Amino acid sequence: MSTKKKLIQETIETSFDHDTGEVKQESNVRTFQIPQEPPFVKLYIEDLTSLYDLPKTSPSMLMELLKKLDYEGQVNLNAANKRQICERTGHAIKTLDNFLSQLVKHKIFRRIDRGVFVPNPHLFGRGEWREIHKRREAWLKVTYDENGERQVTSSLEE
Repeated sequence: MSTKKKLIQETIETSFDHDTGEVKQESNVRTFQIPQEPPFVKLYIEDLTSLYDLPKTSPSMLMELLKKLDYEGQVNLNAANKRQICERTGHAIKTLDNFLSQLVKHKIFRRIDRGVFVPNPHLFGRGEWREIHKRREAWLKVTYDENGERQVTSSLEE
């Protein structure tokens, strides 16, 4: 894995009117680094459903849910979206609701509001790596102390 990091820089400049002391213009400067996208291996939905012991109907429903994944990392499921998913998969809305509960139970998805879900960004991502990386950090952070002990924390506990 490459250790190169992308450097993002934003500058802060302030100009004053020396006669009045009034701030005329101000802008911020920040510099931070985002790690490059890590190497990846394609994971097939069927394998994921086997790993988490999900129902055999899972691959089709999971694919339809992921089609609703937006660039902010959310799946918004209003009544129309649920009906559409159920029509495409041939399942009842209650089956979809039960499936969503299982996804939340296995931490494959998180429910963040009524009808709004966030898939685990360590498993699924859409958009720029910078944004996916932020979501991963918020979902689950794995660090190691000086003794090599693994520390796992999450800022979004249920």
